[in-house]
Amino acid sequence: MHVIWKRPDGFHGANPTDFVVVAVGTRANIWLHKTDNSHFPFRIAGGWQESESTKRLNNLVNMLGREDKAWVDALLKIFDDTMGDEPARFVDDLARWVTDLCQHLKGDTWEVDIMNHTLSEVAARLGGVREAFLRAAPRLEA
Repeated sequence: MHVIWKRPDGFHGANPTDFVVVAVGTRANIWLHKTDNSHFPFRIAGGWQESESTKRLNNLVNMLGREDKAWVDALLKIFDDTMGDEPARFVDDLARWVTDLCQHLKGDTWEVDIMNHTLSEVAARLGGVREAFLRAAPRLEA
């Protein structure tokens, strides 16, 4: 399995106005598509769940630049879709998965650098909204 960056040049006939530029890390920017949040900017290839994993990753990446409340709302929706029953384990596993993806980046040196900054930023945001997510997550009655 590896993660590749689908650069914005010529992406489905896209124009620069179709993107928003978000700063990641201290010296990088990434272009995020304004409407195609599931299929852009990255693709996970080589795994049996690559389509769903790609969508999950891209939906998280496209949250960059948004407020904490938007992150919590998105995490609640993803958690609800998983039918999980342990919110803490869910958010910790998600952050660990994003961090682990940093070991599987493929591309030119500068592409890998930007992808690494981006995924590190996503993992940091997940950690930053963890407590707010746990407060908002539904509690299951024993």
